[in-house]
Amino acid sequence: MDFSFYRTVAAQGGVFSTAQAQTTCSDADIRRLVANGRWRRTRWRGVLADAECPQTPALVVRAALRAVGADLVACHGTAAVLHGFDVLGSDTVHLLGPASVANRSRPGIQVHPSVQGTDDALMVDGVWCTPPARTACDVVRSSPPIDGLAVLDAALRHGACGAADLVAAAEAQAGLREVVRLRGLVPHVDGRAGSPMESRMRWRFIDGGLPAPEVQVRVAEGHRWREMDTAWRAARVGAEFDGLEAHMTAEQLRDDRRRHNWLTERRWTLLHFTAADVYRRPELMVAAASRALRLPAR
Repeated sequence: MDFSFYRTVAAQGGVFSTAQAQTTCSDADIRRLVANGRWRRTRWRGVLADAECPQTPALVVRAALRAVGADLVACHGTAAVLHGFDVLGSDTVHLLGPASVANRSRPGIQVHPSVQGTDDALMVDGVWCTPPARTACDVVRSSPPIDGLAVLDAALRHGACGAADLVAAAEAQAGLREVVRLRGLVPHVDGRAGSPMESRMRWRFIDGGLPAPEVQVRVAEGHRWREMDTAWRAARVGAEFDGLEAHMTAEQLRDDRRRHNWLTERRWTLLHFTAADVYRRPELMVAAASRALRLPAR
């Protein structure tokens, strides 16, 4: 095998086109190398990968770029994956170009033209992508409202950017679609949120007209303390999101019940909600919190 070809593959991050391989291999050689596991096919016709390279998100993006053009940069949910704060999950690779970029989208790849351009792109794991704060704002503007705060909280929780970065990025997107909704969320961002579902629950309260609750509220007495996902401290009302992952074992359930009893003994009202409440019955969830806060019915 021509080692200069493998140097090219290495320089391209482990991906290459069939046309490149054909400069040193016959079609029969390519089929044999794929069959014996030395190379592997990617999701896109005409793009192969060195099987010794792990199937990372960055490698998938490099394969997509080999299919549609290396002059684009990763954006939206794809950039969020690379930055480490994706909460939505999608198999589509999102790539960004200038406003004049030709439509190169194909199955599994969505190419977005942008009036903001790509001059601010950063290199992450060998892939050019939009900066974290811009990425988070782009995802929020193109996602359902219930996911917006979860995305922004995650960007802070994972240390990808700071609150000031999100403010600046939102301001820079003036005039773009859904930017008003984005700007309404930014003041409520809190990286202490324990999970995307806790963020979604908190957004339901805010969207329902309730005062924004605090996040990860700690109640202490002497040397003992307990913590709640969200709470309105002045009213002594807390709200917990109960997901299956956090309540799967008998020990976890026991600890939850002990915490609940400890807080109620100290005159706290602790409300519990699940994904069904957040997604399917938000008005009932907001009404329950409103009653506990002794607020007028909306």
